[in-house]
Amino acid sequence: MTPRTEYSDGAPCWADLITPDRDGAARFYGGLFDWTFDPPHPGFNGYAMVRRNGQSVAGVMQIAPGSGMQVGWNMHFSAADVAATVRKIAAAGGRIAFEPHPVASLGVMMFATDPTGAFFGVWQPGEHRGAEWAYRPGGMCWHELYTRDGARADAFYRAVFEYAQTTIANDKQVDYSRYSRDGRPLCGRLQMTGAWGEVPPHWLTYFAVEDIETSLARVRALDGRTIHGPYATPLGPSALVGDPYGAMFGLTQVTGSYV
Repeated sequence: MTPRTEYSDGAPCWADLITPDRDGAARFYGGLFDWTFDPPHPGFNGYAMVRRNGQSVAGVMQIAPGSGMQVGWNMHFSAADVAATVRKIAAAGGRIAFEPHPVASLGVMMFATDPTGAFFGVWQPGEHRGAEWAYRPGGMCWHELYTRDGARADAFYRAVFEYAQTTIANDKQVDYSRYSRDGRPLCGRLQMTGAWGEVPPHWLTYFAVEDIETSLARVRALDGRTIHGPYATPLGPSALVGDPYGAMFGLTQVTGSYV
């Protein structure tokens, strides 16, 4: 398949895993998605590319002792001008967690939190444009924000990324909106209820699979766990799962479309 090489402003373009056990993560995700892990890069604090069929799909970094980093998947938005995006984030009530920093010739990265507490990255592309293997089995296919203040989050992301927002009607009393640009759906927002307990606001990445039940069985066989689902979505049957080391992500058997 032809690698994906371009992501528009405001489009989720990359995801990376922060894990306490890189070798264990390689076994788990390699067994689940047929991923391969590049050797850790000594110049990037041990960060490494994850690939499928030789194409980049995500990144991985092992937590260093005392670093304070949190286990989990991080999601990054594409932005042609990261400095301008920083100004928009600050003006809209977000907080800059990590100032823009060049990553050799690959691009410029930064991290922020939105006003509801969800953490995200922004990537200004250089040689690295984003995930090449995406929107197909084993690649990221959708991203959702889980927050306790949907209205505040909506205002923030509309201001920063100029999203058009569509409220999705449903019969389950779920407060869900879809964010789009230029008529193209890019990601979604779900308002968490009391049923979520103490789970903090966060962005979640979904990865495409060929068959949801087969993939869930594989998650369990690899010592992961099913957190919720399967459940129906416009994109296809989906589930929330966790790897053996505490990172949560989604699976979707893509049978439909958010368009």
